[in-house]
Amino acid sequence: MADSQFYKTFSEKSLTTYGAGRRSRIERHRLSLLGRYATAPGSFFEIGPGHGTLGELAVAHGWDYTAIEASPILLDVLRNKGLKVIEAWTPPMPMVDASADVVYADQVLEHMRGIDDARQFTAEAFRSLKPGGIFFVVVPDYLKEREFFWDVDYTHNFVTTERRVRQLFNDGGFDILRVERSIGIATGLGRDLLAAAASLVNVPGIDPLSRYTGTDDFLFRIRKNLFETLTFVAQRPRTNAL
Repeated sequence: MADSQFYKTFSEKSLTTYGAGRRSRIERHRLSLLGRYATAPGSFFEIGPGHGTLGELAVAHGWDYTAIEASPILLDVLRNKGLKVIEAWTPPMPMVDASADVVYADQVLEHMRGIDDARQFTAEAFRSLKPGGIFFVVVPDYLKEREFFWDVDYTHNFVTTERRVRQLFNDGGFDILRVERSIGIATGLGRDLLAAAASLVNVPGIDPLSRYTGTDDFLFRIRKNLFETLTFVAQRPRTNAL
């Protein structure tokens, strides 16, 4: 596929009113979580910013925000919103050493082509962050999603679980300050109840039934709304141990 068409499918999607509201609540929750460990003003780099909705919130909160995006289609979307953008594939990351207060990557790590790229991505974040800087990473929880991890996005390659990402970041020199398991903004018992509900849309036979009844796209949207993520707040140590 030509680079000009990279993530064409994603760029063409438009959120419903409910979907836009849900997305906004999730991003506000994540910025609030980030705010416990890093506060504006400061340099904030987002890898894979999508349509820039998080970027707009970050700017409104006082961050010096820069998006790093490879898709030419999405570059225009971001620039039309007035956001600063660097056109680049990652890894590597286009920041100078120790220049970032925050490196933010929401559902990017799982798109790495394998362990070598995942390790380089982590190393590049470490290099780019100032001592004490925050690496804020959101990934799918493969242990819950299983087959849907592969079906939801054809560019998923690197399997992400809490244990695997913990090991990756530990090897990369980061201190992990927090891990939050969530479905949407639901955590704890709320997340557990939604996870139990998700099992109802994965019972054997439901996929062929949905195809027979023409409800397979509706089933996909339900599964997508019950998608579980892991949020990692990792910090480059204030004293470099590497």
